[in-house]
Parts: sequence; structure tokens; C-alpha cells
Amino acid sequence: MTTKGTIRFEDLGEPVQRLLKSLRGGYTEEDMALLEYVSVKDMAKIYGEMCNDRHVEEIWQELRMALQTRREQAARREAELLSRQQRLELECEAEAREKAAEAAEKEAREEREEEEEEEAARQRAERRRRRREARARELQEEQEALAAERAKHNAAKTNKNKSQKKAWEEYVASHPLEFSRETKQEIQQTRVEHNMKAPPQASSDLLNRTYTPKCPKCGTRFVTPPQQWDCPICLRRHRQHIKVWQPDDSSPACMICHSSIGRFSRHHCRSCGRLVCNQCSDSRGLIPALGFNEATKICDDCANMVTQSST
Repeated sequence: MTTKGTIRFEDLGEPVQRLLKSLRGGYTEEDMALLEYVSVKDMAKIYGEMCNDRHVEEIWQELRMALQTRREQAARREAELLSRQQRLELECEAEAREKAAEAAEKEAREEREEEEEEEAARQRAERRRRRREARARELQEEQEALAAERAKHNAAKTNKNKSQKKAWEEYVASHPLEFSRETKQEIQQTRVEHNMKAPPQASSDLLNRTYTPKCPKCGTRFVTPPQQWDCPICLRRHRQHIKVWQPDDSSPACMICHSSIGRFSRHHCRSCGRLVCNQCSDSRGLIPALGFNEATKICDDCANMVTQSST
């Protein structure tokens, strides 16, 4: 009988069967297990040696030692294959873990990039919102400054009209003999022609025809000149004195005599803000409305206008 893991006697080759039958001591299950490693060459060798009348026990001992060696070699190969298989399995597991770690890292990186992109988009939107708010504040300040200038201009016109009326009433009151309130007098006027050529006069129309006061930095336009011709918006925001009078590059000639003016011969009238030459800006005058409480440079047109209004 044979057990599991051994070869059956019927499955052995004829030379091996003859050899086993010739053994005096018989064979064991371990011997049957060794016979699994018998090759065709072994059977041919057994057949030849038995034909040469070699002793059966010697043939069997030699064959048994060879089969034991083969079984040990097979066991070593089996162990080596098992070790290699285990190593490959460990490497596969390590590679799988590495791939899983890389996938997790990639997913985390993509999430971080997505979060960073969302944060960048939020910051861009926040910057745009701040710029819009800043621009809205600037526009509001410009509108308030313009409204203040207009209100100041209207108040100045109203005060001027009131002061003219009050001055006339005071003059009439101080000359009761000439202007009697009880009797109405008719003053007859006759047209008198004068041949004398009058000097040129400056007026608001002349200022409007020439240019409009405008800040070269912030672009704000003004209905009337601000204090000392300084842009109030730039002065308030940036602490800079930006003049809003006629730009230097707007004309290469004097606005009064039309003679050519250079870098050192051009001046600005503090009253009308126009470009004038040395010859046409020798006069000086006080301009309290613009903040010039000391005598300052004015053009001949403005000086003549002041002289005529005083007479």
C-alpha cells in the first residue's frame, strides 16, 4: 500500500519493479516516496547493471542515495521558489502601498491646489471690490468738492450782489442832498463819444474762452479758481500743491501781446491764471478772494480792470 505523497508500485517502471522485488529486506513507504524522483536514465542504468549481474543491494543503495540527493535539491528549490514568491508578494504589497500613498498625496495636492485657486479667486474678487469702493469714494469726494466749489461760487455771487446793493444804499444815505428819497429825480444821460483808445479788459468770458481751470493730475475741473490756484483734492489727499491754471504747454505765446515766450520768460497771472510774458506781467495787486493777501504778480489786463473798477 502507498500513502498520499508516494508513487504506486504499479506506476513504477519495469526495471525498478524488478529491483524492488529482488530486495531481501523489502522497501518502505519512505523508499516509495524517494522513487518519485526516478528518471528514465536511472531505469536504463538499473536494467544494464542487473543484466551484468551486479548485486541488487548495491544497485539499490546507490539509487537510494541519488534519489535522496535529488529530493533535497528539490526541497531547496521549493524553498527558494517559496521565498521568491513571498518576496514578490511583499514587493507587490509595498508597491501597492506606495501607489496608494501617491494617489492619496495626489488627491491631497489637487485639493490644496483647488483650495488655493479658490482663495486666489476670492482675493481677486476682494481686490476688485475694494477698488470699486475706493473709486466710488473718490467720485463721491470729487462730487462733494465740486458741489462745495459751486456753493462757494454761488455764495460769493450772492454776497457780491448784496454788498453792491448795501454799498449803494450806504452811498445814497451818506449823500442825502444829491439823492433825495422824498422827490424823484430824473437823470438825463447823453451819449458821448470818446476817441481815446481804452486798454484791454479781462473778464470771466476771457477766462472761459481761453481755458477751463483743470487739475493736470486728478483731472478735476473747476467753475472758479480755487485758493491760490491749488487743487483742493490733491492737496487734501496727497498733500501736493498742484496748480490748475493755464498749462505751460498750451500756448507758446503770451496771451496778451502774443509775443513768443520761453522757459524763463513765461509767467502766470495770479488773477486770471493765463500765460503772460515779462512785459505784460509787471503789475502787482492784492487778490483776497484767491488767498493772496499780499501784493502778487498779475497781468496788465487784470491790473487795468482793477484800475477801471476803482475809478
